[in-house]
Amino acid sequence: MATESQRWWSEETVAVVTGANRGIGLEITRQLADKGITVIMTARKPQEELSSAAGTFLQEGRRNVVFHTLDIDQPQSVLEFVQWLKTKAGFVDILVNNAGVAKSEVDWEFVQKNNVDSATIIGDIRWMDGISEKYESAKECIGTNYYGTKRVTEALVPLLRPSSYQPRIVNISSLLGLLSFLRDEEVRKELGDVETLSEEKIERVLEAFLEDVKRERKLSRWPHKFPSYALSKVALNAYTRVLARRLEGKACVNSVHPGYVKTDMTLGTGDLSPSQGAHHVVSLALSPPPSPSAHNFLQHHQSSF
Repeated sequence: MATESQRWWSEETVAVVTGANRGIGLEITRQLADKGITVIMTARKPQEELSSAAGTFLQEGRRNVVFHTLDIDQPQSVLEFVQWLKTKAGFVDILVNNAGVAKSEVDWEFVQKNNVDSATIIGDIRWMDGISEKYESAKECIGTNYYGTKRVTEALVPLLRPSSYQPRIVNISSLLGLLSFLRDEEVRKELGDVETLSEEKIERVLEAFLEDVKRERKLSRWPHKFPSYALSKVALNAYTRVLARRLEGKACVNSVHPGYVKTDMTLGTGDLSPSQGAHHVVSLALSPPPSPSAHNFLQHHQSSF
């Protein structure tokens, strides 16, 4: 986190946080707002249907927090949000892409039969037979975590405000998004070659995975643990590198694994609270200039992709 002397932001700084209904997203919103930044808090649900925690936060009446519905899976919702943002603020300084889903299905009959708890199923690779991948859920996971994030990012890139400190894009990734979890050497090489990496290459890999799931082929090429979620984050990390290269000198683009956080997505398992996970994200978003770009972070440590 920047010290007071390194503080580059002000109350006029505008941050957009996606997926802020609960968990890490809500805590990122809170921590950015605590810094005096103007935060556009978004979620796919309308305000009256938000979680009780989000509702309570908004009822605090902070003048620097504004809520707007945004469903990153729906092009019309993204278009309406961008049009609203143009009239409301006109620009963006920080974009935190937090919205995401995990759609692998837990076989609860398997869990009960083997007398294991959800933490074991999620955390121990030896029990991955208790997790299944279905085509529609895999497609939805990749659709949100990669294509949805890309959709809203590309729509907001024209609104990034030029500045000496450079606007920041932070993509919330996962430890499972590391290339090392890919079990196919050729795919690892293809997505690891930053010089030739492109959105087309990324999306060909995603299409190949979804075809394997659809045809119920063995998934031996893909991550063993939560393959659709893991691959969606591998793809997001790759997109981070492509976008950082395209916006070099204009914006800082990074991905970050906030830690193993206790959220609904992890079925309440995890080592960190949402507040602790959010701290790693906010620290990166507010890092003093010159801020890093085209990097991947595991919590606050720089990592390989």
